[in-house]
Amino acid sequence: MSFLDKLEKQYGHWAIPNIMLGLIVAQLLVYALILAGVVSYGAMPLIPSRVLGEGEFWRLITFIVSPPKIAGGALSGLFLAIFWYILWMMSQALEAAWGAFRFNLYLLAGILFTVICSLVGQLITPSAPIVIFPDFLYLSIFWAFALLHPNMAFYLFFVLPVKVKWLAMLTGVFTALTILMAGTTGAALAEVGPVLNFILFFRVAMMESLRAKQRRVAHATEVQKRAEAARHTCARCGATNRSEPEREFRYRMEAGEAVCVCDACRQG
Repeated sequence: MSFLDKLEKQYGHWAIPNIMLGLIVAQLLVYALILAGVVSYGAMPLIPSRVLGEGEFWRLITFIVSPPKIAGGALSGLFLAIFWYILWMMSQALEAAWGAFRFNLYLLAGILFTVICSLVGQLITPSAPIVIFPDFLYLSIFWAFALLHPNMAFYLFFVLPVKVKWLAMLTGVFTALTILMAGTTGAALAEVGPVLNFILFFRVAMMESLRAKQRRVAHATEVQKRAEAARHTCARCGATNRSEPEREFRYRMEAGEAVCVCDACRQG
C-alpha cells in the first residue's frame, strides 16, 4: 500500500467532492464584488512583502479565490466564463480519475508549496517584487490533465485544433524560462513553488515515461542496425551484399559448416 493510499484510508472522509466548483463560484462572487467596486483587485493577490512587513495575512487566503485578470473590456466576462468552464471540465476529469481525496490533496499541496516558497523567497531576497496570483493552480491542473489525456485537442481561437500535450510542453517551456529569468534567488524560488506539487505527484510517471521513451529509441536504433546490416558476407574476400550488391552470394559446406562465398571468389 502506497503512502497516498494510507493517507486516503485514514483521512479520505475529509475530502470535499467537486471542490473546484466551489472555488470557481467563490471567484465568480469576488469578480462581481470587484465590478461593483466593493473589493479592490489589488487587495487579492499574495504579496509576501506585505504579509511579512505589514501584517496583511488575509492575502494568504484571498489569492486563492482571486479571479484571473483577463483583458477584453465587455468580452472579459465571456472569456472568464469559457476559462472557468474549461477549468471545471479538467478538474472533473482529474477527480474522476483520482478520487476526491487525491485531487483535494493535489490542490492543497500546490497552495502550501506556493505560500511557503513565496514567503521564504521574500526572506531570501527582501527586494524581490513577488506577487502571486492563482495561475499556478490552473497550470498544475492543466499539466495533470495533459498527462492523463495527452491527445485530447483544444481549439485555439475556436478554430485551430491543438493537442493538449503540445500546449502543456509549450507552457512548460515558458514556465522554465520564467524561473531562469527571475533575476533573484528569492523570485526564482517563488516561481518554483507552484510547480512542486506537480513534480511531487508525477515524478514516478515522468521517470517511467522517460525510460519508456529511451527504450523505444533503443529498440528503433537496434531495428535500424539490423535493417542496415549485411545479410551475406563472403568468407574469402569480405564483400557483403551491401558493399557489392551486384555480386551473387551462395553458401556451400566446408568442413561441416555453411560458408558464404561470392561469385567473384568462386570464379577466381
